Amino acid sequence: MGTSGEDSITTDGTGTAELAIKSDKSTPNTLRIRTTGVTARDITLQFANASSALENGQLVKDDYFTLFEAVGALEIMDPKMDNGYLAPGEALEDEYDVMEPPSPHEIIGVMDQLLCHEHKMAWHQGNPLSQTLFTSLYIDKLLSASPKALEDAHFGCPYSPAVHRGDVPASLLHIVLRTYCLALLKCCNCVHRRIEAEHCYEEEDFVTHLYNRSLLHEVPEPEVSTLLDEALQWLEKKEAGIISEHLREALRTRLEFRKAFLGAVSKDLGVIKDQSTVEWETCAKYLQAIADSHKLGKPVERSFSVKIQRKLASTIPPRPMVNISFDNALSHLKRLCQDGTDLAVVLNFCGSSDLLTFVWTFQSRKPQPSVYIRALLQTLICTDDMVLGKISVKQLLYDDLAEIVLPADILLDVRNWEVEHPGDRRFQIRKRMDEFAARAGQSYIDIFRAICQNRSRIRRTLCHTLRDWESLQMDAEELDNELRPLTGEEPVIDVGISPEPIFAFPLSSWAYYHKLKQMEWIIQLGFELQIYQPDELLGMYWYLQHIVQTRIRHLERIRGFVTRKLGQLPVSTEDAKIQKGDITRSLSFLNFSMLEATATQTFSGAMFYFYSALHRLHLVDSPPRPYSSDALRYEIRMKPFLHIGLPELVPFEDFRAFAVQTQDSASRLLAAAASAVARLRKDYEMMGKMEPATTHSVLCVEWWTKNLKDSLRASIATSIAIAMLIKAVKAKGDVTDEEWIPTVKVDLTRELSAEGQGGYHPFWIVPKIVDRAK
Repeated sequence: MGTSGEDSITTDGTGTAELAIKSDKSTPNTLRIRTTGVTARDITLQFANASSALENGQLVKDDYFTLFEAVGALEIMDPKMDNGYLAPGEALEDEYDVMEPPSPHEIIGVMDQLLCHEHKMAWHQGNPLSQTLFTSLYIDKLLSASPKALEDAHFGCPYSPAVHRGDVPASLLHIVLRTYCLALLKCCNCVHRRIEAEHCYEEEDFVTHLYNRSLLHEVPEPEVSTLLDEALQWLEKKEAGIISEHLREALRTRLEFRKAFLGAVSKDLGVIKDQSTVEWETCAKYLQAIADSHKLGKPVERSFSVKIQRKLASTIPPRPMVNISFDNALSHLKRLCQDGTDLAVVLNFCGSSDLLTFVWTFQSRKPQPSVYIRALLQTLICTDDMVLGKISVKQLLYDDLAEIVLPADILLDVRNWEVEHPGDRRFQIRKRMDEFAARAGQSYIDIFRAICQNRSRIRRTLCHTLRDWESLQMDAEELDNELRPLTGEEPVIDVGISPEPIFAFPLSSWAYYHKLKQMEWIIQLGFELQIYQPDELLGMYWYLQHIVQTRIRHLERIRGFVTRKLGQLPVSTEDAKIQKGDITRSLSFLNFSMLEATATQTFSGAMFYFYSALHRLHLVDSPPRPYSSDALRYEIRMKPFLHIGLPELVPFEDFRAFAVQTQDSASRLLAAAASAVARLRKDYEMMGKMEPATTHSVLCVEWWTKNLKDSLRASIATSIAIAMLIKAVKAKGDVTDEEWIPTVKVDLTRELSAEGQGGYHPFWIVPKIVDRAK
């Protein structure tokens, strides 16, 4: 084996070669490379000479040196990218000894720190476990051996009562803290399992990655509950008496809370059977005691370390630990317990419309329920083709059809399902209705599932499902044509409306109604999510009132056919009484829907007139956009509706003609806005006096009423802002709108604050008129 220059190779008896590069003036340190059967040669000089011959920007690439190797090379020794990088003097492992028994104060502190990490962790707030719970050295030690049973999960060596008898500090560590950590991990497992089983979006709602670690998924919940009982019993024993009573009570409270929380999250679908929320209520009861005793704890910061990320099976670079205050964690936990309690109300199912109102209102609360609660609601709504464990998806669909378009109709007559002869018309009706249920059932349930997502995802999902409902409406129209000869439907002849016979088209009318409702939600969520710029609010409020007006006309059409059916009922028969009750309920739904839609149309119209006046007076101007045009922005805003055939998309030229009221003065626009707001308040007051059964808010009266009051407050604020602007416009005298120098300005700071928390209602962005002098 030879070398060049002053390099020398020495070989020992094992065949290991050592290369010694002797130092000179240009080489301050001696480099020694040990290898086996490989000749090492220093190519630094040759490499420097070769690279100096390259022009600026010239690149030499080897076919086998891919982008993966290049990026991997950049990560090495970069503390932001390299998990294995050690700073000078830094140790690879943390020096904290988890086997050293902490004091009772420190155990309370560690428990509260774990509670903070748990309720800011991946399955609740979207942060990965590597930045939260898995930074705990106690959790790391318990999971390091991949335990499949409770006996395998320990802090280094199994606890022995015989050996540690009378050793209170060791017992606190191995009985109390270990049990709390194991119960916490099992709670995480239950929540992780439920969320992963439902529709969620990676790193948007929840990070599912467990980094090749187990959250005790093989350990049954009863075993962990038993372990908690044993820890509670130990605290009552005589040997634990040396711990002061207030410290024992603090430890006992935390163990009791953990036991109740484990019972709540492990119960899961069991709530359908007993409809009890006692576990969530018990959790909430212990939270105040935990808050009161928090001052007794002593945080142990050294028991948490980001170095544990080096052990995790992950390709992501190191990330800092996520820390929140104890008060914030407790506040989140209180909301979680309250949401878990409120969620059980949905089991008091009383109709499809009530269910949809509950889900929409429940998910609209601020702050929105956590991802676990939303996943649990998805599961309750539909599991194994059953809704709330009570009725099938098909029956829920038929209930909705009966309430909106088909009350007391032969298409939904239960006697159709008793006929077996293929030649009977009832058999043919049943066959086609079953086909429709199979086609529409999933689309209908998907509305509920979409609403259970986060607010941004709701809008995005609804934009995608609109196409499905467009297709469903066309399929339903074909089915209506097939069913008409079987039902013997008589057309309505009204030359004032159309020279052609008018048929009900009940199935396609039902699909069209829900499609219009989803289009409204998409636009309204755009206001809530602050998608539209201030100068775009004018046009979007106009389009909202256009869509709502279309729904009102459609409801009037449906109501006409339902009213006609009421007049055709036979007199004084038992069946007629039942049918009359069904039709009356349908008319009640249609009347309320029209009132609610009228209020929405009036409010959006008022906002349209108000913002039109602001544009006329140059109080809200369009900023310069050199790389876009009004037509392109309109296409972007209308993108969800581009492929919808009915209602037809308003062409941009027509939209601009309707939305830009160039022919009206600011005074006339403001007068129209004030008139609309005055009518609106009467509609809201009328809705507020209705019974919950009429407004379909039986399951959520309190939340629905609050939403109505927020809308009323927004209308009052709008009327005040309009009055202030009218006063300012009157003061300008005979000066034209274009020549007027504004004495007031528009303030949208409150409405467009972070997460939209500052406004009166997320759908109604009410501008504040402020005197410029102030």
